[in-house]
Amino acid sequence: MQDIFINELSQDLDMEEFITSKEPFHYTLTFEDNVVIEVVKSNDSYLFKANIAEIPKVNSESFLLRLMEANLFGLGTRGSAIGLDEKENQSTLSLEVDANQKYQNLKNQLEDFANVIDFWRKESLNHH
Repeated sequence: MQDIFINELSQDLDMEEFITSKEPFHYTLTFEDNVVIEVVKSNDSYLFKANIAEIPKVNSESFLLRLMEANLFGLGTRGSAIGLDEKENQSTLSLEVDANQKYQNLKNQLEDFANVIDFWRKESLNHH
């Protein structure tokens, strides 16, 4: 069973073949430029999560400091949170949004989320 938001999004963006689900209410959305966003639906919210990029080997401390500054008040992340994966070699992004809102608002939040991923991927390349 596909979620209403995910169903409308797949039709709106004509990306039915780029949305997969291995378990109920857990979706993987694959966009261009290898942007892969997981969407997990719970009772009242959606959790968006994605890997951003590998932590640069050169100047990693300055890059991690930039990530922490971006997290401060959510200004550099549009309200999302930047973190690290379990091995601490990959930066991640997550955002929980209220599921009880109009489709267009959810779509805009997902688009902002993807834009933040794109921005921080470019920033990580500047540190390599």
